[in-house]
Amino acid sequence: MAKKQNIATGEQVVANSALNNAELGNAPVAQRPDKKNNKKKSGKPGFFARIGKSFKEMFSEMKKVSWPTAKKTFASLGTVLVVVLVFLLLVIGFDSLWAWLLKLLLQQA
Repeated sequence: MAKKQNIATGEQVVANSALNNAELGNAPVAQRPDKKNNKKKSGKPGFFARIGKSFKEMFSEMKKVSWPTAKKTFASLGTVLVVVLVFLLLVIGFDSLWAWLLKLLLQQA
């Protein structure tokens, strides 16, 4: 054991070698927290209450959506099909053109 002088009071204290000359003095002892008082109420609702609230808000927003009529939906479908067919013909045309040009180049070589 090593003797050490306390800086604050000037008295000699005995230090344990396992403490590696740590300061010994009148340090306050840490109190063990009570488990009962450790839980704090945050004021927010529980998990399932929040889930229920978000579903309720989602359904209320879905009621506000203006859904298209069947006639408008089929008109949009027709427009989409026409545009897809036009681009399909363009892609097939360019593919055929590049295949023909590649065939000509390979025959020349």
